[in-house]
Amino acid sequence: MKLTYHLFIFFMFFILGTHGFAQKVITGTVLALDTEEPLMGASVIDPLSKKGSITDFDGRFTIEIPNSSKTLKISYVGYETYTLNVTNETNYKIVLKAGESLDEVVVVGYGTQTKKDISGSLQTIKTEDIAKIPASSFENALQGQTPGVNISSASGTPGSAVNINIRGVSSISASSQPLFIVDGVPIVSRNNSALNANIQPTNPLADINPNDIESITILKDAAAASIYGSRGANGVILITTKRGETGKTTVDVGFYTGFSEITSTPKMANSETFKEFFNTAAAFDGLGADYFDWIDTSNGVNTNIYDEILRTGVTKNLDISARGGSEKTKFYLSGNYYDQEGIQIGQGFKRLSGRLNLDHTIDEKFKIGSTIFVNRSNHQRTINENDEYGVVINAQGWDPTAPIYNEDGSYVNPFSYNTWWPLENPVLIANEYKNESQSTRLQSSAYLEYKIIPNLTFRSAYSLEYSNFVETSFVPVGTNKSDEGEAIFATYEETTWQLENTLNYLKTFKEKHSLGLTGGWTLQETKSQSSDQEGIGFATNNSSSISAASTIISSTTGKNQFGLQSFFGRMNYTFDNRYIASFTLRADGSSRFGDNNQYGYFPSGSLAWRIDKESFFNVDQISNFKLRTSYGITGNQEISSNWVGTYSLNASYNGVPGIAPNRLENENLGWEKTKQFNLGLDLGLFNNRISLTADYFKKETEDLLLSADVPGLTGFSSVFQNVGEIENSGLEFNLNAAIIDNDNFKWNSSFNISFLDNKINKLLNNGENIGRNHILLEGESVSTLFLIKSLGVDPQTGDALFEDLNNDGIIDFDDRQVVGSALPDYFGGWLNSFTYKNFSLTANFQFSGGNKIFNQSRHAFENFGFTRSGIPYGNISQRVYDNYWRTPGQITDVPRPSTESGQLQRFSTQFLENGDYVRLKTLRLAYTFNADKLKTIGLNNLSVYIQGQNLFTITDYLGFDPEASTNTSSQEDLNILQGEDFGTLGQARTISIGFTTTF
Repeated sequence: MKLTYHLFIFFMFFILGTHGFAQKVITGTVLALDTEEPLMGASVIDPLSKKGSITDFDGRFTIEIPNSSKTLKISYVGYETYTLNVTNETNYKIVLKAGESLDEVVVVGYGTQTKKDISGSLQTIKTEDIAKIPASSFENALQGQTPGVNISSASGTPGSAVNINIRGVSSISASSQPLFIVDGVPIVSRNNSALNANIQPTNPLADINPNDIESITILKDAAAASIYGSRGANGVILITTKRGETGKTTVDVGFYTGFSEITSTPKMANSETFKEFFNTAAAFDGLGADYFDWIDTSNGVNTNIYDEILRTGVTKNLDISARGGSEKTKFYLSGNYYDQEGIQIGQGFKRLSGRLNLDHTIDEKFKIGSTIFVNRSNHQRTINENDEYGVVINAQGWDPTAPIYNEDGSYVNPFSYNTWWPLENPVLIANEYKNESQSTRLQSSAYLEYKIIPNLTFRSAYSLEYSNFVETSFVPVGTNKSDEGEAIFATYEETTWQLENTLNYLKTFKEKHSLGLTGGWTLQETKSQSSDQEGIGFATNNSSSISAASTIISSTTGKNQFGLQSFFGRMNYTFDNRYIASFTLRADGSSRFGDNNQYGYFPSGSLAWRIDKESFFNVDQISNFKLRTSYGITGNQEISSNWVGTYSLNASYNGVPGIAPNRLENENLGWEKTKQFNLGLDLGLFNNRISLTADYFKKETEDLLLSADVPGLTGFSSVFQNVGEIENSGLEFNLNAAIIDNDNFKWNSSFNISFLDNKINKLLNNGENIGRNHILLEGESVSTLFLIKSLGVDPQTGDALFEDLNNDGIIDFDDRQVVGSALPDYFGGWLNSFTYKNFSLTANFQFSGGNKIFNQSRHAFENFGFTRSGIPYGNISQRVYDNYWRTPGQITDVPRPSTESGQLQRFSTQFLENGDYVRLKTLRLAYTFNADKLKTIGLNNLSVYIQGQNLFTITDYLGFDPEASTNTSSQEDLNILQGEDFGTLGQARTISIGFTTTF
């Protein structure tokens, strides 16, 4: 601390003692050579002073530079960088030539690099690609566009969590989600909801307004991610928000409204078909063809249950932002209001957020800046996933002869009608069962940059993130779930501060040697506290307050705290634009681990060779040819708590309060470590009109954090230890092509595909059953399904056949076996962009396959005539009615109807399906008005568009959606329990219309 204090005093004296130098003002205009149109947003940089400027709407810029500066670098995405030799003139006209620029600056960890000098594996997505996908959260912009990054939306619930895996699932009990960094600040991205056992968890990342994002960089291999050490094992997603620009203030306004509906629903039988089917089942069993004639269909009731629980959801989004500034001070100010009504009744999501980014140049040596972001979100959710009182699962088993409401307007009780499965009226659950949450997030940061010498810059930044989550849940009095009423009130609060100090040195020697050095020290501390209260017994449904409960059945509070201290360094070296090397080392110390193993060390190295720059290589058609390789080690500390010895304060005995250990300490507990090798190729043809990126990777994660049994003499049954290994390996391909590039018509196409193999190499408890449907087994993937195997239908008898694995004559859980992985073998996307004069059309396809889905929902509506307590189990699908076995010799996968249980095995491959699909994720048609005509009404630009999302999906999956996943409540569930669908709401098809304008 004394060293830090003296350094601070030293730099303050340096600040006070610094004097300015003579300056001159340069102005100019930047135009495109191919169109002669001004380029707004072109970057103008003085390499000597590192000062910069951005061109305005008319392509104009102004920059103040020292008299000693001799050149300016002008760059723009999609155009070649131009070097301007500064003379005695003060105004210049610069024309940029089209073509992909390898000098484009890319954001990497703790700095930037030019694209041509990158030796690791990363990908950048720009703001224009993010803005083309209206959605509550920015992750949707990445879906299908990034090789190696598998993104799935588990549910159509508004504001629900999104699962992201970069190059596979690499843990069992710790998180496999990437680290998210916004403007240098790590953010809370995990689910902190207490109400997540049977509803989709909320998505903390939905707090971020997608319109504020300038670019997203995904660090995939160890060479790129190891600068984040113990937090980089799952990859890193760097988010850069928009900042101010020199020039007159511009105001951007965007608005859209969208209309959403479910993409598909299984077709259910009507009342007459329902009754006929169960009579057929009775006839097959010898009970008579009129056995179920007591089911009354004479009143004409034929309830289409999907019409009752589903609706057309309406979404409204308004964005307003202003950016501008002088040479000294630049600002970006934005506000957003988002309101999404769910496609299922009882669901919705609202967000109100604001951001202010400020940057101020004190003089040529000092620069300061700050960011303030505040957000308030409201989530309305309903019981669905993995719960027998879920809205969807009770709807799918609903008796079609039963109405929703009684004549007096009260809700119909399903027990008064003809099926066993629906435990509650699904409309009652959606409307009257309450599950609401409010999240508040405040993120602020401030930085100081000091240019010690022309090539050496010191940066110090302090950030603070505060998040608060308040949840209420209420089951009304007099319902089937609770006759006396139930309520939950839960809170979660987390505060994280971070101090980050870095030194960056960049120097070019003798025009051939380029050296970049980065060193840093960071401190981070996170504190959280939570409360959870549950009460039962309410006199009325008018109040769900816990204080109104007659009995408090549970009241708990908790606190948690951990710290992280890190030291890191990186060296980037380039020789003659041909040979590139990068080496990184980071040391992290975490309070989460044992005293003997608190520090972890994470090195990496990468090399690249630009073969096209060699004198012997003279192929005019090849404009870029680079080979890359890297190897490194990253870590994972994202476990749910501090796994060191802790004590419980509620260990009372005989009425006397006491303290007792509640967790056995492991002083040697340390990091999960991921070793990753990467081999890559970057190829550009015909002046980079066609470009290909290909990567092979192999990730090996060892020292998994797993619970191990210990002798009972310790007073505990288990302790966390570092045991176990997981391997991910695969191939990634990304192909981009400017297929047509004429003055009036352009067609750009991008295709990517990834192949992934995930397997467990070593386990502590090999063969451990997880839940009812999964297993952890060496040689298999982390989400392996474990079910009774169906052998189809006997063509002669119509009986369902199952494999009796242990030959005991009984089909039960002892006959379960490995039946497939829930993780896809391949995934990717195909993006096409067309422009014709002022029109543009974008089509984005997404695909995934090779995985299995256990569609457990089907057992409720594909029950093959099964009865329980003498009444039908539930409704059936039209598919079951159309395809059930009728005559000997018939080949079908639907057995003959029977009221007995033998035809139906709920936890069997009867309900196992392929998860393959191809989806038109986005289709967008836009028109941009001519700028000259808009200026007469005071507008700089105006675009209008219509867009469709999830317009169609090609799949054989029989449920709502092949992306659906039930087990999303915890990080561990996302690792080992994927591929199950039990009452999960499917994705929505959305048509949006909107506009964007600038003035």
